[in-house]
Amino acid sequence: MQKILLLITIISTLAMISGFTYSTDSEPEIEDEFLKKFNEANQKMTSIQSDFTQKHVMQIMEEPIISTGKFYYRKPDLMKWDQLTPSPYYFIVTGDKVIKFDGKKRKELSVNNPQVSYFKNFIMSTVDGSIFQSKQFETLYTTKGDNYHVLLTPKDKNTRKRIEKIILTFDNSTMALTELVIKETGGDKMIITFTNQQFNIIEDNSIFE
Repeated sequence: MQKILLLITIISTLAMISGFTYSTDSEPEIEDEFLKKFNEANQKMTSIQSDFTQKHVMQIMEEPIISTGKFYYRKPDLMKWDQLTPSPYYFIVTGDKVIKFDGKKRKELSVNNPQVSYFKNFIMSTVDGSIFQSKQFETLYTTKGDNYHVLLTPKDKNTRKRIEKIILTFDNSTMALTELVIKETGGDKMIITFTNQQFNIIEDNSIFE
């Protein structure tokens, strides 16, 4: 529970990444190529099922906080973040309904809650690609090895006092999000890695109940 709450808190302030070196501008051909391939892949995708590992590195702690679990998404608006270790916790979005289970009880959350709203909108917009058109960020597209990197830097001055930036890493063959790295201005960072991704295998909504 603590780990996902840390994630919600960071994302609710519009979080962002760690140490990569980039040019100051996207190369237009990389941006065009990425968006074309992403949109084509997204049109064919109906669902995603993935393992995740979440590592929260804090300067005040010698060891990072690590959690693992499963991520599920089904178009158009179903998502489940299912933490399995170190303790069970899940967070479900079904349209405008948001449910959390903290290991003891299940509770429906108000979508008017700012933290819940930011978390929902951030995850959903990252999956469907609408975040690339967000006016809240400066967006930079680059490539490194077999991956595309999308660097998002917040425009809001108050946000930048707490948060530096985000990097989204996409596999250039599947166009799936493989890593999300978030960096706070104080030096802490969150790294979420997605592995064993499977597409279009979720055939009903039972997993989101």
